[in-house]
Amino acid sequence: MGKIIKSCFLFIVVSLLSCASDLEQSGSKIILENTNVAIKNKYLVLNGDVSVELEDTLIQALRTGIPLEFSSEFEIYKPSFIWSKNIYSKKRHATLQYHGITRRFSVQVNSGNFVYFESLTEALAACLSVRDWISIPVNNLSVKKNNVYARIRLKLNLESLPRPISIVAASDNSWQVSTGWVDVILGDMY
Repeated sequence: MGKIIKSCFLFIVVSLLSCASDLEQSGSKIILENTNVAIKNKYLVLNGDVSVELEDTLIQALRTGIPLEFSSEFEIYKPSFIWSKNIYSKKRHATLQYHGITRRFSVQVNSGNFVYFESLTEALAACLSVRDWISIPVNNLSVKKNNVYARIRLKLNLESLPRPISIVAASDNSWQVSTGWVDVILGDMY
């Protein structure tokens, strides 16, 4: 019975937040720029700049105790006539939570230790930073630069939200936060 009441309460809160966000059209967004893969000490290293803007709807949801999970996906692939051959892929999940008592944000990456931050900006940077995230030994990849491509995607994982909220989030643009697939420049690999 308590779970049903909690779910209904969360659904009402998110619905009200969604209605309030319809009045504002600023939009949440993740912007990924200057992404490249280059060799550094015999390792392929991914670098890039990320900037994030969250709508008030997401910030209010976070402050009411709803954790936000961000997913980062990276792929090196070789296109072919029918489908692409995946050469390397890596995923990362970062969960962002707000703690009202301490007024701090916590970030947990891939079920690791919690790291605490005073500001939302610092916490988002910890969730979505791609600087030196991927580090692959060059020897592990037997590919040539001219026939492979790399791409990355950063997004808010809607499936990780509580069920009543994920239903609302699926149809509300303020919750649709993603870079989409972004091509990564392959620098001096060989």
